[in-house]
Amino acid sequence: MMKVKGLHVLAEIFDCDMDLLADLDQLETIVKDTAAESGLVVEDSLFHQYNQEGISGVLLAPHANMSVHTWPQSRRLVVDIISCAEDIHPLASFDSLISKFNASHMTAEFNKREIDVGSVETLVS
Repeated sequence: MMKVKGLHVLAEIFDCDMDLLADLDQLETIVKDTAAESGLVVEDSLFHQYNQEGISGVLLAPHANMSVHTWPQSRRLVVDIISCAEDIHPLASFDSLISKFNASHMTAEFNKREIDVGSVETLVS
């Protein structure tokens, strides 16, 4: 039996720099740099801008993923990071994001993950 450990963090970051939240290239660079600082080795990513109204992005990494959604008009950034490895530190991302987006504060929900994983037969029975 294998034990999976990790952390799921869902955060809302307030009073961000509106221009950064609306700039696809800058947002993607900041998010990827921040993910690397947290130990994520990004294998793929996708970012999409919605008619200058906001951006959604997702980073895929072994044992983790990170998604972001921006609302420039309300100066908000929502970040969702889920990890299933002890060497990935999602909490480190948030101080960096607050600083890089010149935000005032953040609210967050944290869930520790510790799951015993056996065989597929054990999971379905």
